[in-house]
Amino acid sequence: MYFKFIITASIFVLVIDWYYFRSIKKLTEPLAKTWRKSIIIAYWIFTLMILATLAYTSSFFIEKAAIPKILRTYLMGIIFVIYVSKIVGVLFVMMYDLQSVILFIKKNIIKKFRSEKIQQDIGRRTFLKKTAIVASAIPFGTLLFGMFNSAFDYTVRKQKLKIPNLPKAFKGLKIIQISDIHTGSFVSSTPLEEAVQLINKQQADIIFFTGDLVNDISEEALPFIDTLKKIQAPLGVYSVLGNHDYGDYFYQPEDVEGKQHNLKLMKEIHAKMGWKLLNNEHHILEKDNERLAIIGVENWGHGMRFPKYGDIEKAKNGCLQEDVKLLLSHDPSHWEAQILKEHQDIAVTFSGHTHGMQFGIEIPGFKWSPSEYIYPQWAGLYQHSNQQIYVNRGLGFLGYPGRVGILPEITVFELG
Repeated sequence: MYFKFIITASIFVLVIDWYYFRSIKKLTEPLAKTWRKSIIIAYWIFTLMILATLAYTSSFFIEKAAIPKILRTYLMGIIFVIYVSKIVGVLFVMMYDLQSVILFIKKNIIKKFRSEKIQQDIGRRTFLKKTAIVASAIPFGTLLFGMFNSAFDYTVRKQKLKIPNLPKAFKGLKIIQISDIHTGSFVSSTPLEEAVQLINKQQADIIFFTGDLVNDISEEALPFIDTLKKIQAPLGVYSVLGNHDYGDYFYQPEDVEGKQHNLKLMKEIHAKMGWKLLNNEHHILEKDNERLAIIGVENWGHGMRFPKYGDIEKAKNGCLQEDVKLLLSHDPSHWEAQILKEHQDIAVTFSGHTHGMQFGIEIPGFKWSPSEYIYPQWAGLYQHSNQQIYVNRGLGFLGYPGRVGILPEITVFELG
C-alpha cells in the first residue's frame, strides 16, 4: 500500500513541478544565461530532495522505522504547504494554456481577428504565466502562518444545549468536549500542558473525549500520559476511540497480532490516564433518583473509507427507554446514516473527526470550509427534530501541522 503511495506521490510531484517550471522558466528569461541555468538546476535538485523526503518518511510505515517525530511532522507539513501553493500557481499556467488554444483558433481557424487584438492576447498570456509565482505566494504565506501561529491557538467555545425531558437533577450540568488530540503530531508536551490547564480552568462537571488520541499507533500517546491524566472533572472523563486509534493506517490488514497489540495498549493508556473508555458500552449518571445515560461507541464511519466497529444496540443494552441518552461517536457521518434513522432516543451526539479540515473561514454569521463538501455536519451544533449533534473542531492536527481559520477547540456545554 505504501509503495503505491510513494509511486503515486512521486508522479504527482513531478507533474506539478514540470507544469510550475514553465512559469519559472518564463520569469528567468531576462536573466543572464549562467543565472538561468543555476536556477533551473537548483529547482530540479529541490524536486529530487522532496522525492527523497517522501521516501524517507514513508519508511516509518514500510519498515516500521523510528523517525524523529519533529522531522516527520514538519517535513511533511512544509511539503504540503509547498505543493498546495504550487497547485494555485499551476492553475494560472493552465489558464495560459487555455489562452494559447484560443489564440491558435483565432489565428489559424477563424482568421478574422486584427493583429493588434492578437498581440493583446499574447500579452495577457505572458501576464498569466508570470502571475503564477505571485499567486503561489499567497497560500504559501497563509499556510506557513497557520503552522507557526495558529496550531496551538486554543479556543474555548460555550454552547447551551436544550434537551427535552432532561431530568431536573441534570439541568445546568457542565460538560466539556475535546476531540482529535492526535498526540503523534506533538513534538513536545508544552502545548498540551497549556490545553490541559485551559480545560481544567473551565471547572466542568464531566468531560467527553470523542476519539483519535493518536495518528497511527498507540505508542505515540505514551510520552503524554502524565500530561493528559491531569484532566480532571468530578464526574470523570469518558472517552471513545476514533478511526486513527486502531492501528489500521500502520499495520497491514493481515497483521492481526500487531493490531491486537495496538488496541490492548490503547485501552491500557486510557486506563492509566483515568479515562473511562466506552467501547460499545454505557454508563448511567444518577442524582436525586434521576438518570442520565452516557453511551459510547467504537468508530463508525459512513461509506467504505472508515471502519464500522460501533454497535449502538450493544452500547444501549441495559438503558431504560425513558433515559435521556448522550452519545459519544467519533465520526459525524454516523448521525445521518444510522442514528437519525434507527435511534430516535439519542438526544445529543458528540462527534469530532473532521477538524474542520484545519482550513476555512469562521466569522459571526458565516462559516465555510472544504470539509462541508464531504460532511454535512462538519463543525458546531446541528439539529433535526428533537435530536442534536455537536461536531468538535479538534484539539490537535493531522498532516498539515497548523490551522488556518478553523482553530483548535475546547467546547463547554451547559445542559438545560
